[in-house]
Amino acid sequence: MHLLQLLSKKRTLFILILLFIFYFIKVNSNINNSVIISVGNQPITYLDLIKEMRLISFLNNIKVDESNRETVKSVAVQGLITRKIKEIEINKFKIKEFNRADLQNLIRRTSQKLGTTEKGLEKILLRKNLSIDNLQERFEIDLKWNTLIFQLYKNKVVLNTNEMENKIRYEMENIKERRLFLLSEIEINRTQKNDASTLDNILKNIEVEGFENTAKKFSISNSSQYGGNIGWINENNLSKKIYENIKFLKTEEISKPIYLSDTIVIIKKTGERVFEKNIEKIKDKVVKEEKEKKLQMFSKAHYSKLEKTIQISFL
Repeated sequence: MHLLQLLSKKRTLFILILLFIFYFIKVNSNINNSVIISVGNQPITYLDLIKEMRLISFLNNIKVDESNRETVKSVAVQGLITRKIKEIEINKFKIKEFNRADLQNLIRRTSQKLGTTEKGLEKILLRKNLSIDNLQERFEIDLKWNTLIFQLYKNKVVLNTNEMENKIRYEMENIKERRLFLLSEIEINRTQKNDASTLDNILKNIEVEGFENTAKKFSISNSSQYGGNIGWINENNLSKKIYENIKFLKTEEISKPIYLSDTIVIIKKTGERVFEKNIEKIKDKVVKEEKEKKLQMFSKAHYSKLEKTIQISFL
């Protein structure tokens, strides 16, 4: 009888513990999903804020602690509010289109800035309880906003002829020649213990089957389907580590393995050319930059007007 009572008490205690765990999970989930700010009819949740703070910490390579937590939180809140305001206007005008190439360039530049590849970026984000979708969503809102501003104000952009001529003359006098590289890559995951044997196998395969076929067989990069070809790259757009490893390569020469945070990359240089002064290209560049400056002015003014009319409530 005593044994039955003891088992009954243990069973009751176990059930109470389970109920407590389920309650804690539910409460914690409710906290994460609770709305903390309302921007017009768009909610910002506690979970949105946490993710934004993580992204800011990651993209700026800073550790959030007691000394900077409030500053990072303030920046995160302002960023979330700004994007919600833009999102409301984007939805109002039913803007769906944006430049997909610009999105890919933003992701590629972010990867290079952090000293990794696009695949490496995805893995690092996952380790920080984030995803590439969090980053893409940020970029897409800004790109759709740019589409909206262009549609609304493209006919109001007027350039001053004298100013343009002076800027073109200045560019011609001060522009420096730059090198462009035609590159192919093979990217593999780092395996720590087996790095040496894996690389040895790949280098032998390159000798037998060629770089392109080896890229198709072993590379984890999206470029593998094109034999590793990543096209013409401006030297200024390469990370320091990659540039230092390829700057002295001859055409058709292959770099030594380049160790990044999560992957190893082997680069083949298949071409090189120098970006020389070209009056027509410089004119096009100056005109484009001046138009973008004008559109940025319209963008700031348009956003400022929205900021004054959309109700923001801190809950």
